[in-house]
Amino acid sequence: MSPLESFDQINQDFKNYISRLDINWDLLDGALLIARQQYPDLDTAKFKSVVDDMAGQAVNRISKVSTKLEKIKVLNQLFFQEWGFHGNTDEYYDPRNSYISDVLDRKEGIPITLSSVYLMLGWVAGCQLHGINFPGHFLVEWRESSTDLTQNIYIDVFNGGQILTLEDLQERLSKNLEGDQKLEAVFHIQSAGIRGILHRTLGNLKAIHASQGLVERALWATEWMLLLKSNDWNSLRDKGLFSYSLGKYEQAEECLETYLEKTGKPADYAQIWQMLYAMKSNNTINLN
Repeated sequence: MSPLESFDQINQDFKNYISRLDINWDLLDGALLIARQQYPDLDTAKFKSVVDDMAGQAVNRISKVSTKLEKIKVLNQLFFQEWGFHGNTDEYYDPRNSYISDVLDRKEGIPITLSSVYLMLGWVAGCQLHGINFPGHFLVEWRESSTDLTQNIYIDVFNGGQILTLEDLQERLSKNLEGDQKLEAVFHIQSAGIRGILHRTLGNLKAIHASQGLVERALWATEWMLLLKSNDWNSLRDKGLFSYSLGKYEQAEECLETYLEKTGKPADYAQIWQMLYAMKSNNTINLN
């Protein structure tokens, strides 16, 4: 299969995946599709078998305890001590940290991908776990209540399964966001869902590829982000900027015009308008 045929097939497979109702999505399937952007001929069956084996062990061990804290303790023992998963603090921005196949092979990753594996195993074992799009650092929550946050347990998978209190979350929030923001469930502790997890994973890859000058790869990640969330206006802007860098001016113009139309007058209005003016005048500008 040629690179173009492979590209088209992977895109079609991803579109087929998201065409189903969200309730029928499988997180591992979606994560493996993202990994195929890097490894088109990936042996997905191999990694499904790896996860199935770990899930079987998790079910067997977790079924022997009853409380939520005991279940988390057993899952943490398996995940960190016995299987050796850990956060990659030395090479945090290595793109391999965002590909689930590499994470399973190397037993290391970043918060979103380590949490993804942790969630997959916990779900099979009957744990009431949710991914949390916490600002700056993806977390896992054992949810007992959507209103009384004190009943829930918050887990930092990147840092060895550390259990966080609401005070810990408030402290992290204050560090990650400017201003004196009070921790609120509706804004800061929202369940990500599989769609949100895949979207955030792709967002990491978009940023990494862009920082490395891999504009085509950044554009590909951005296009999938928009397939997941069509009203992600920042990603639409990025699609326009990446398209402009690649000389795809018609696509860039369409994306950037829609971005301004949907967002009113954003902070980068002047820069975007300058770019649109240059394209309409058949000129180009340097983005660097």
